[in-house]
Amino acid sequence: MNDKIDIVYLWVDGSDKKWQKIRNFWYDKINHKTVETANNLSPALYRDNGELKYSLRSVAECAPWANHIYIITGFNQKPKWLNTKNPKISIVPHKQIMPKNAIPTFNSNSINLCTHKIPNLSEKFIIMNDDTFFNKPIKPSFFFDRYGRAIVLYNKHKDIQHDIKKWMDTVDRYTHTIILSALKIKEIFGKTYLSYKPSHGIDPYIKSSIIECANHPLVKKQLDKQILQKFRARDALQIWLFELYAKMTGKAVFKKARGYKSGKHWLSNFIYNTIYFRSVRKSPVFCEDAKFSRNSIKHATIFCINDSKYTTNEMIKNNLEFLQNRFPNKSEFEK
Repeated sequence: MNDKIDIVYLWVDGSDKKWQKIRNFWYDKINHKTVETANNLSPALYRDNGELKYSLRSVAECAPWANHIYIITGFNQKPKWLNTKNPKISIVPHKQIMPKNAIPTFNSNSINLCTHKIPNLSEKFIIMNDDTFFNKPIKPSFFFDRYGRAIVLYNKHKDIQHDIKKWMDTVDRYTHTIILSALKIKEIFGKTYLSYKPSHGIDPYIKSSIIECANHPLVKKQLDKQILQKFRARDALQIWLFELYAKMTGKAVFKKARGYKSGKHWLSNFIYNTIYFRSVRKSPVFCEDAKFSRNSIKHATIFCINDSKYTTNEMIKNNLEFLQNRFPNKSEFEK
């Protein structure tokens, strides 16, 4: 495990007035409606809550082995506090990895599908959102096994139905893209992982495996077309496709994620957490308000503080206070 492992982030400052003006123009042009009347464009998709700084602090504290950190962004944006002179940090403009006719883009799904095109990106890399954090010292073997395979953590859908079409009609946009990705794998290999979905954590990838998948005859044409979509869509393939493809070709192994239970039934929680101690310890904790999830987070190696349309200003305040207390020390990535 002496291989280099890079980290990739996607970041945008949704409060940038110039960015808002460009986004609003393109949304109106494509959808013939204004952003204000859109029911599928949550502000949380683009909101910068200042979490990236703390995520990078978690990298500095818990994953000093990280080789290089790439922050993908566009519109000449970059965090004001970021030390871009640090040799371990690179800003990657959208235009550097995406087709010219895909720019400008407001679609993180499309951007994700182009991460493997980052110049000089290592063969093994992990993708972090700015709302994901390391919580304890972590080794590269958490993400890649001794055979060089990516270790992918997954959960299972609770609402899966035998009637796939009916099921797909009832799920949200994100889940719809996950199902489409699994169906594409079935088209390629004749086997599907429809009951599987990604855990909300930090995911490892193998660049050569992604390139192989992206250029597959049953994938390439669809991805080339999809990358041009400037906003998220239900009919899109998800980066989950690359993880499933790696699984099918022997480049990844899947492990069930089991979140730490801390509900009101203390005895059943204790039994569950004891039985599944090893997997609980290695599974990410997913929450929206860190203040009320402290007990779960303290046991986790990785945690995610999700921002959604239900996130209130009070929750954002709670989360920033929690992060400041958890990661109080300035990192080398800050000015």
